[in-house]
Amino acid sequence: MNYRHHADGCHAYKILRDNDVPAENIITMMYDDVANANENPYPGKLFNKPTDAGDQGVDVYEGCKIDYSGKDVTAANFIAVITGDKSTVANAGNGRVLTSTSSDRVFLNFVDHGGPGLVAMPEGPYLYKDDLQEAVKKMHTNNMYKKLVFYVEACNSGSMFTDFSVPEVYVTTAANAKEPSWGTYCPPQDSVDGKHLGSCLGDLYSINWMEDADAAKMKKETLEDQFKTVKKETKKSHVLQFGDLTIDSEPVGDFEAKDTAYHRQLTTSAGEGTALKNAAAVDSRDVALVTLMWNYIRSPMGDNRHAAYMKIMSELMAREEADTKFEGIASAAFGVTKLDIGAIQPANVTNLACLKRVNEEVEKRCGAYSDYSMKHMQVVVNLCEEVKDTETILKAVVSSCGGDDCCLDGDCCHGVEYCCDPCNGSCRCSVGGKCN
Repeated sequence: MNYRHHADGCHAYKILRDNDVPAENIITMMYDDVANANENPYPGKLFNKPTDAGDQGVDVYEGCKIDYSGKDVTAANFIAVITGDKSTVANAGNGRVLTSTSSDRVFLNFVDHGGPGLVAMPEGPYLYKDDLQEAVKKMHTNNMYKKLVFYVEACNSGSMFTDFSVPEVYVTTAANAKEPSWGTYCPPQDSVDGKHLGSCLGDLYSINWMEDADAAKMKKETLEDQFKTVKKETKKSHVLQFGDLTIDSEPVGDFEAKDTAYHRQLTTSAGEGTALKNAAAVDSRDVALVTLMWNYIRSPMGDNRHAAYMKIMSELMAREEADTKFEGIASAAFGVTKLDIGAIQPANVTNLACLKRVNEEVEKRCGAYSDYSMKHMQVVVNLCEEVKDTETILKAVVSSCGGDDCCLDGDCCHGVEYCCDPCNGSCRCSVGGKCN
């Protein structure tokens, strides 16, 4: 289901390399479990754009060098890489971090899932708004850039940069603070050389800036030109810009190419296929369901078709279960019998401490968020902003998802791991993995 993120990442890498940015100047973090997955009809290859039969397309995975993969792709390692903290990543990936100075222009590109006030990482905790902004401020304090440009592909990505102000940093996002981003080149428009890949091949915002970069003359087009093109062509979400907007008058090539590069075209001309990209777009929250549906439609009669049908049913049941759990959490927290969470007007994220704590408890009690259920993080945001009392919200989580609430404050063991099931009304600290 994350094929599109991997293809986006390697396409971005290819753009930089095709524009003469040295490989040693690029650091790539990618989970990297897609190109060689059993489901991939082109093993060891990734494609970011569909093609007709007879057209082999462009394999963006070829030459894509990955510095951090699998369990090393975490929020902590990402922050360490961009802030030049070698000690944190000493035992991760190849240990490379940014060594840029006040003379350098830095380009950051992020592609993954997101929710209000956070973006997801393949491993470990989420990367929250305050932690990301502090990391960028640290980059400024440590003179790690002359100017910095940051492109962010994720649902609710605009929420990461509200009230953002760091000198000489320019940001664009795929979506505003309260909406999803969109995948594109999704089924049924997911064929390369006559084979269906069974997934979305790219993300709409990312495809739009990268296809523009493929066609652009890097020393002539400005960041503002690219932003306007991407905003115009991304018709499913609101592409936004933040930070120091004076930077957008600089050429795209100052950040996406080496000074000497004069670009060759990789895939398509800017604006070409805009209607197709938007017609083939799917809300990121629904990519899994749409993909499973098309897998069912394409399956022959028999066991394979039945298995595909059962996967659709499993996905629908999981979505319904998530809806029910968050409806229960909201109803209990607001003290009402039944609340229509679909009618909640999204609040802005201000209480990050509450959001972090409640999300932690939700994942412990209700199970990990899925691509779909991440949309219900907005419910948590509204509870934190309107109910305000974190303890009340945590008890609502227990009420809806089950478990014992005797140790909700998490402080009863003074930072030591604790367990509560059963605990007869008192917290019991864990020593060596056993409750005492």
